[in-house]
Amino acid sequence: MTKVLSTIACCLLLYGCTKDRSFLTDSANPNGEDTTTEVAHLKINEVLAKGSLLSSELGNTSDWLEIYNQSSSEFHVKAGEWFISDNPLDLEKFQLPDFTIAPGEFVVLFCDDSNRVQNQIHTNFGLSSGGETVLLSRKINGSTNVQDSMNFGVQAFDNMSIARTPDGSNNWSYPSNPTPGSSNQ
Repeated sequence: MTKVLSTIACCLLLYGCTKDRSFLTDSANPNGEDTTTEVAHLKINEVLAKGSLLSSELGNTSDWLEIYNQSSSEFHVKAGEWFISDNPLDLEKFQLPDFTIAPGEFVVLFCDDSNRVQNQIHTNFGLSSGGETVLLSRKINGSTNVQDSMNFGVQAFDNMSIARTPDGSNNWSYPSNPTPGSSNQ
């Protein structure tokens, strides 16, 4: 039991140290790869975990979250390198597919347990309206680290998101209307 508690404490310490950091590639180069320093500034920007009115290509409504590129540069998310999860003990729960996100743009992920990528991205987990943590992680040189996270509490009302206002900031608020795929107001 003590070993389990020590492991959990270590994970929470690691999680706390990496929370809300910009993405930096490792400039160490053990494999001879091009690893120039690169800042991506991707953020979990908005989350809705109860009573969404947003329909997906599958014809249903579901929980969703939004990723925002707050930089002035286009960023390519590489499959096998980027992950989203609702479990701090399983950072690689859902592998993001290859996609490019333009500067100042948003990508909506449907958290509907569908585990598929078609025209939209559908994760293999849903979000709890009772509150939880969502983590965006990156795997570099075999090590997966949290790049951004957001912890939200009980979602008491239908179709009410929690969002960074302004986009990409450290200020979280409840906008009057959810804004999936567009700027938070």
